[in-house]
Amino acid sequence: YGSSKDVGTIPSKFPVLSETGGKVNRVGVTRRTIESNLEKFGFYTDFSTDLLALDSDAELLSHITRELMNAAVEIQEDLLQKDLLNTAGTLRYSGTATNNDTLNATSVLTYNDLMRLTIDLDNARCPKHTTVITGTRLIDTKTIPSCRVAYVGSELIPTLEAMKDPHNRPALVPVPQYAAGTTVLNGEYGAIAGFRIVVVPEMMKWAGKGATGATAEFYRTGDKFDVFPFLVVGDGSFVDIGFQTDGKSNKFKTIMKKGEELADMNNPYGDVGFSSIKWWYGFMALRPEWIGLIKCTAKL
Repeated sequence: YGSSKDVGTIPSKFPVLSETGGKVNRVGVTRRTIESNLEKFGFYTDFSTDLLALDSDAELLSHITRELMNAAVEIQEDLLQKDLLNTAGTLRYSGTATNNDTLNATSVLTYNDLMRLTIDLDNARCPKHTTVITGTRLIDTKTIPSCRVAYVGSELIPTLEAMKDPHNRPALVPVPQYAAGTTVLNGEYGAIAGFRIVVVPEMMKWAGKGATGATAEFYRTGDKFDVFPFLVVGDGSFVDIGFQTDGKSNKFKTIMKKGEELADMNNPYGDVGFSSIKWWYGFMALRPEWIGLIKCTAKL
């Protein structure tokens, strides 16, 4: 009977056997093979030995290396965010919209939108707990019970603050009200409709992909509405290759050579050195239906 919930349909599909059995109720099994791509990224910067010797910052070289790492992590996070947004298997549009082109002034995120997404994720058996990494090593994790994590851009904060529940009460519970009794996520803003909200300042959007006719009170690009995501990532919905380490191996590599180490016919005085970083990135959606996404518009 598949996913039917009809009490009249389900009993008629039960695999009943007669007294004599017989060759009946044969079923098949399908095995799915999931594949993904592994990509390598990297960049470098060069510097002169005079810069290191004469600059007022005695730790300039270590600061250059640190900023290269920060930039690489930012790119890695953007790669992951892009894949999560594009892979979401449980997709909804706020209001009465049915696609990006119909998202307009009536497509502001509401409490009903969040409840509908909750029902969809419940029906998809999406876990109501989330395991988070609390330190720098993969083994340093904690499980947050009764929680699905939702990620939003800072542009949606006014919408969440103004949101009312079905009893016309403020729907958002600020994080200070429950922080003492649980593990607070990095960037967590509050809880609403069973979601723990994490504000991501670098959250992507679809600029100018909404309906035509945007007004000055809405975020817009040209005369079209900007489209913002309300992204929910269920526990165990994907795997990726990131920068976290188990303390034994790294998934990235940095190389730093000072000028003297590179002295040759092309650099006879050893005046130029470089610092580089390369890393590998891979993403695989194991249960895309556990990645929920609501697309909406937002007021300024």
